Amino acid sequence: MKNLRYVLMALVLVSVFCFQATKASALEAKFDFYYQSIEEVKTINEPIEENDSLWTKFKKTVKKGTNAVKRLWEKGVTRNFAPGEGEKTWYSEGDKNIAYTVKRTKVTSEAELLSAMGVKSESELNDGQKALLAVFRKSKSQAIADEAKIGYIPTVKVLLSDTTGFDDKSKYPNVTKDFWPYSSGLAINMSSNNYNYPGGDKDAESTLVHEYAHCLDATFKEFKNPYGLDGSHYGNEITGKRAAFVEAWAEYNEMIASEDEAKAILKRSESLCEESKTVAGSYTWNIKQEDCTADQLMRSEAHLAKLLYRLTMETDNGKEKVYKAFTSTRLNVFRDMSTFVKKFIKQNPGDTEVVCKIVDEVFLGKMTDEEFLDYVGKNDVTKAYVENRGKNTEDENADIQIESSDTEVTTSSEKITVENSSGNPFSDD
Repeated sequence: MKNLRYVLMALVLVSVFCFQATKASALEAKFDFYYQSIEEVKTINEPIEENDSLWTKFKKTVKKGTNAVKRLWEKGVTRNFAPGEGEKTWYSEGDKNIAYTVKRTKVTSEAELLSAMGVKSESELNDGQKALLAVFRKSKSQAIADEAKIGYIPTVKVLLSDTTGFDDKSKYPNVTKDFWPYSSGLAINMSSNNYNYPGGDKDAESTLVHEYAHCLDATFKEFKNPYGLDGSHYGNEITGKRAAFVEAWAEYNEMIASEDEAKAILKRSESLCEESKTVAGSYTWNIKQEDCTADQLMRSEAHLAKLLYRLTMETDNGKEKVYKAFTSTRLNVFRDMSTFVKKFIKQNPGDTEVVCKIVDEVFLGKMTDEEFLDYVGKNDVTKAYVENRGKNTEDENADIQIESSDTEVTTSSEKITVENSSGNPFSDD
């Protein structure tokens, strides 16, 4: 498993290096879409019984080992590089003793997608299937086209997983986790199961923007428990610094593509959660941002996304500047937000004071002067800002103002399962 992960790391690094070294022209968003539906759930490993003969135990053990290798290959290689068409096996993450037979079809148009779904009209689809159709359409949007300009993967595989008929959790308890949306950095999986409700199509569109943003990123998250002991995270969770940066980048792209998403993520930053360091899945909830330490806020993906968003909104041509600083630091695979901020300031010295103000406000003025300078870098302007820190700011806790609308903002946080076992260090949903 680790060897496969390192191989994929190397492949991504080579891709990034080649892209940076050749200064390639902006890529167009190119996707290979595959629609797949579940045909059956099958048992692949049988439990070893006490009264089994030695030969039977040996055969079962060998079969289990063989299936483990097949699982790694299917998740790490097949899905990323050669999904193929026809009947395929999709291995369960939640239960290593089962797998799914899926029927996979490559689609290049809406008509082909509808045909693969077995319908003639969009009106015949359930909400989850409509979400998959919306994902296909969103791939041709301006938001995706803008992201693609800084891409380095020529073609991203997108698996549209239709779980219709297998959504009953009492019968199929592992389907939700096994087909959870994620990005491996080279391929994206989207599942009807997660969006089978009215309005799910809009959420699915935002998820595609989020997952595609991961395909633009070569940052290595922390190698040990980047999202905590449970391997999952919430959108307002306090995680590892590099993991928080990775998620903030994806959430930022959602924010600039959708005002509703921007509002939701800004609201989410007001109340955080943090997982226990000793008990997997045990959380401290509803931590007010005002009660957090500077270190906690610097590990909050919601706050880092807010920082990127404010840089975009409060500097001239902010989006272009954010994208340039992001691509300029891509070869630094161990970067975090501090790495990015320093590069942003170096590339845009005229914005230094504005950047300092944004950083200070996003982290609620909780950083010490030393922490602050370590975060933004030391130059005459940043040092001068520290000397006058707080004197010229009436409200250090000010949030960026967004024009009001009738859109309702939810403060609830949805659990996000991270497919760390995909074999790719950038894998996430």
